[in-house]
Amino acid sequence: MRRPMTGETTWFLPTPGELQTRWQRLNQRYFSGSLPSIAIVWSPRLTSSVGMFASRGGPRTSSGQGNREIRLSLPLFVKLADRTPYAEQELLNTIAHEMIHQWQFDLLKRRPDHGLAFLRKMAEMNRTGEVAITTYHSLEQEVLALSRFTWRCTDCGRIYRRQRKTIQPGRHRCGVCRGTLHELLSAIRTVESQPVDHVLQLSIPLSPCARLNRRIPNPQQLTLQLM
Repeated sequence: MRRPMTGETTWFLPTPGELQTRWQRLNQRYFSGSLPSIAIVWSPRLTSSVGMFASRGGPRTSSGQGNREIRLSLPLFVKLADRTPYAEQELLNTIAHEMIHQWQFDLLKRRPDHGLAFLRKMAEMNRTGEVAITTYHSLEQEVLALSRFTWRCTDCGRIYRRQRKTIQPGRHRCGVCRGTLHELLSAIRTVESQPVDHVLQLSIPLSPCARLNRRIPNPQQLTLQLM
């Protein structure tokens, strides 16, 4: 997959083999080569975050290591490369971020999260100056451009955006506070169908807690909870 990107300098979307080369270098430098091999794939369907560590089993199951992979958002990186010459740095930061989750899963035998172990490892890696790992991303503009469906938590005000209608308010709860999710899709579609000079005001009832938290930035990945 050699897709040239426009910008101040030409950047080619790395092939799976080139992604593995980056992963191997980071593995040697930051994990002393201790991480077992893992597939790294470009995902055309991942649009809510730039990267994701995905597994089909738990960290302590016998098949755990053979059923996990690192997914990178193809649509978001294509848009990012068109907007900025720093796509390669964002790619390294994203791979490094997901490698910490792999370290939690494969070596610590814990489910990946952004807790104390993650933050300590992140700070250790960032001190080298080669990577700038965070627990969030700065691609809100790109995410919004690709999002077709939106839900808001009526308790804490968190926003969930998806390219496909994968959230079911009757079955899913907010991953932050377990609040009820309210779909904003119908209003957004109405806005898109109106003339340019028509402005539609969204009025979604929020709890006092939601009003206090409206300015909190969205984290890189929000995990829904089942009821």
